[in-house]
Order: sequence, then C-alpha cells, then structure tokens
Amino acid sequence: MRTAVIAAARCHFLIRLKGEDAEMSNEKTVISLAVSIFLLIFFASVSAPVPVASANSQNSPAALTGIVSSEAEGPMEGVLVSAKPAGGSISITVVSDARGLYSFSADRLMPGRYRLAIRAIEYDAADPDIQVTVGKGKSEADIKLNRTRDLAAQLTDVEWLMSIPGTTEEKEHLFLTCSSCHTLGPVLESTYDVAGWMTTFERMRNWDQAGSIAKPMLSLDRATGVPFGNEEFAKYLSSLNLSSRSTHDFELKKLPRPHGDDTKVVITEYDLPRPGAEPHDVVTDHEGMVWYSDFAEGILGRLNPHTGEVKEWQDPSTKSGYPGGFQDLEWDREGVLWIARHDINGIAKFDKNTEKFINFSVPREYETPDTKTSFLAPTPSGKVWIKSNSIHEDLFRLDPLTGEISRFDEYPAQRVDKDDGGPRRHQIYGITVDSRGNLYEADWKGGTIVSLDGATGRALMHPTPTSGSGPRRMHIDSEDRLWIGEYNAQKIAMFNTKTAQFREWAVPVPWYGPYDVAPDKDGNVWTGTMSSDLILRLNPRTGEFRQYLMPSLGVNVRRTEVDNSGARPVFWVGENHRAKIAKVEPIE
Repeated sequence: MRTAVIAAARCHFLIRLKGEDAEMSNEKTVISLAVSIFLLIFFASVSAPVPVASANSQNSPAALTGIVSSEAEGPMEGVLVSAKPAGGSISITVVSDARGLYSFSADRLMPGRYRLAIRAIEYDAADPDIQVTVGKGKSEADIKLNRTRDLAAQLTDVEWLMSIPGTTEEKEHLFLTCSSCHTLGPVLESTYDVAGWMTTFERMRNWDQAGSIAKPMLSLDRATGVPFGNEEFAKYLSSLNLSSRSTHDFELKKLPRPHGDDTKVVITEYDLPRPGAEPHDVVTDHEGMVWYSDFAEGILGRLNPHTGEVKEWQDPSTKSGYPGGFQDLEWDREGVLWIARHDINGIAKFDKNTEKFINFSVPREYETPDTKTSFLAPTPSGKVWIKSNSIHEDLFRLDPLTGEISRFDEYPAQRVDKDDGGPRRHQIYGITVDSRGNLYEADWKGGTIVSLDGATGRALMHPTPTSGSGPRRMHIDSEDRLWIGEYNAQKIAMFNTKTAQFREWAVPVPWYGPYDVAPDKDGNVWTGTMSSDLILRLNPRTGEFRQYLMPSLGVNVRRTEVDNSGARPVFWVGENHRAKIAKVEPIE
C-alpha cells in the first residue's frame, strides 16, 4: 500500500524523479509538496506495515531502473547490467526483461555513486563509462547499446567450438587441453604458424594446471609429460587462427541472450584482494561465512559476504619445484576444514581456533615425483579418505586421532583392463562419501563410478550409461543419491547408491562440459563449467534447465556449491580465472 500511495502522490504532482530531486518553480509549491507527501506517507505507515527488505525481497522498492535499447533492436531483453560502487569490491548484476527494463531494488543498492557495465553478446555500451548517482528515492538511467566491432573478443569457448571448422576429435583436443588454463580466445586470435605452435606446445607442457595466462606456473613433473600437440595439430590450429589472415574466414556463432525466466536472477560478485587469486573450491559455514581454496597457492581464504571483508591464511608447507596450491575443500562432522593439495603429497586440516594448518602426508613408500593428493572425503566416523593421483593411483584413509594412514586397493580385483604402462584407461578424479561412510569415486578416464565399502574395503565398478562419459566431480544428497558432472558426455548424471541405478540428463548447451553437480533443498541441481560462463540449474522432475549467464567473460568454474540454510537455496562459485567469488540467486 505504501508503494501505491507514493506512486499516487507522484502522479498527483506530475513529477518524475531522475536520480536527483526535481526542481520546483517556487517556494510555495515546495512547501505544499513536502506537506502532502508527509501526510501521505504518515497515513500509509499507520495503515500497513513497512515490508522488511531481504536478500530475495520482492517488495523492496526500486533504487535504480532504466531501459536498455539499441537502434538495431529497440528495447532489449537479456542484457546483464552490473552496478559497482566507486572504489568498492562488490558488484551487483541484474538482467533486463522482455520490455528492456532492468531494476535494482533498494535492498541491493545503497545510496551512492555507481559505475554501470553491461554484457550482451554482439553489443557494447554506447557510453563506455556509465556512472550514476543513486539517491534515497528511485533513480533512472537508460542505457544505449551499439553493435560491437569485435565480436571475437566476446566469445566463450563454447561459442568458439560452435564456430570453428574441424572434426569432433580436433575440437575435443582443444576442449580438453586448453580450457582449464585459459579461454580459447588467445589460441584462435594468435598469429602462430606451424613452427610457432610447435615451440608453444613444448613450452605449454611444462605449465601446471594451476597456472593461467596471467600467472603461468611451472611444475617439474609436467616436463616429462605428453606434449600438448603434434605437427598435425599445429597445422590445424594455424588454419584457424590469424597467422595467414587478418580476420577469421568462418562464421562466428553465438549463443542467444538470456530470455524469459533466465533473466530472473541477481548475481553478486566479490573481488578478492589478490588479482592473481584462483578460488577453486568455495564452501559456506553455519555462520554465513564463505571459505575458498586458492588453486595457485597454498592459501585458504574467508569472505564475509555482508561486508566483502576477506581474510587469508597461507600454509607454510611447500614442495620444491612445484606450485603449492590447494584444490578440494571439505567440512568434517565437527565443522573442521580439510584441504587437499594439488601438487603436493599431502592434505591439511585448518584449526580455526589457532588459525594454524596441520599437515598429513601419505606414506613415503607410495610417493612418486608426480604424486598429487587433489581430493579428500571426511567420513561420518571422523576418518578421512585421501585420493592420491599419480601414475600408480592409490587410495588412503587417515585416522586424524592417531595419524595412522591405511592403503586400499583402488579398483576391484576382477578388473581386467588395467593400464599396465600403456595409455591410461582409468583415472580417479573427485571422491565423496555417503551417510554410512562408503566411498564413491569418479573414474574420469574409464567412464565409471567406483564404490568402495567403508567396512570391508570391497570395491565395485559401475559403468555410466554413456560410454566414456568422463565423470569429474560430484555431490551426494540427503537420500544418498550421487549427482555427477559427466564432463565428456555433456550430461548430468544421478547414481542411486541404494539401487545402483543411473539416470542422465543432457545439458542444453553444446561443448558445455559439466564439471561438478550440487543439489539444493528444492530438488534442483546446479552445475558449472570451464568452457562457458553459463550456470545451469536442472529440475530433474521435469528435465527443465535454467541458464544464468555470469557477468564476466572466462570465469572458469570448477566446484559448485549450494547454501541451503536460508529460505531459498543460494548458489556459490569461485571464478577461478577472475579472482572473484560469485553468488547466484534466482528471484522467481
């Protein structure tokens, strides 16, 4: 009612506010207006309660609105509009609706000066420096867009792979070897000829997966690894890039802008204090704090989402010649954080009271130069499973009370397709446990889920319905159902651990590569990827997907996490190549 009364007052006095108080022609009119508005607000306040603003409030009045349009299309749906305060570290993004209208509610934007940015494929803002002042009332700022002169600079990996000619095998090689460290833009915008690519392949094989173009990192075990490509692949890349042409001679294809329900979302991004930070895993605690592991360095961070304040701790444990980055981040039953190392033979426990790391290493007799303890899984009994990724894969279980570490056979004894020194046919990636302490492992190379009985150690292999699906990481829900990102198959899978039955859902975006899948309390599941800036939410009951576009290009999503503690589920994710943490909130 309050909003309606104020709206009626605006109509009565025929005043339209444009971010600043409208000027009145004389003092008498000003006094009359002030008295009238005071009376209207007074009676509205006594007749109806003022709605309390919340993170998902639909009743909060608008603080800033406007129309996004272009000469080519008129009002434009699906344009991301981001507002960031001057000197601030928190950015809020909304999406324009079918009328071209964008709107920030007052519980999102406090009064102050903001810089606006847009994301709309094939368009740039006509004014590259849009600044607005938000007051106590509603402010308005229309945004004009022009056709971009550099569409290639806006393409995600998915759109590049949609555009380039080539066989599925050639595109898959690009998809599997490049997207983890950087986007495909630098590859396809480069000017390397065949010789240049051969030199680049030699250099690239020494890069660690924790590195990026902005922060290259070397790892000793990569120097003896398989090269990134051969002369045939070098010829393929030089036929695509700008080595012999000024522009690409193939059509640049693009995904459509968000529309309909996909525009009903608010995305909050938090800048981390170090520009080179790589937030790989993000988890929330019961106090509302957000924790993250840094993939490039042995740093654990904590974000206060209410203030944007960040505190970080560095693990002093290092390994000469290798990056010290963290990867998997998990809570145990006591609310203790456990962290897996990407390139170091060990895991760490973080004591929040002393703010110290306690490190554990797998037995030295099982350590090799390329041992990586990238994943772990705390059990209900307090023990911790440790996945050791090396040429000879090993599985361990740590008893933190005694420090004892036991080794288990990774695969069932009846497995006949062993690697035996040839090309790897099996490789365990993410792991997790069910409510009974049984372990589940994603066999990325083999396209299976390996289950291991926590009491007997008996292992079984469960082939996914799609051969070569490439399961990577997974979450388990309250019903002990495993939700899996099938990276190679472009699918989300569910494995019922009680019946050993699978279901699969194909994602609606080509070349997407779901990396991880997290369930929410409403029955939906969420996923992200390294090849696209789209966050997908699946309703398994209907098979319907929501597609939420992130504000930045090349966010590089790894782990996905849902905070189910509030009235509505909230999706959290680390932007691994943007040094940001993002919160995604549907506003349906």
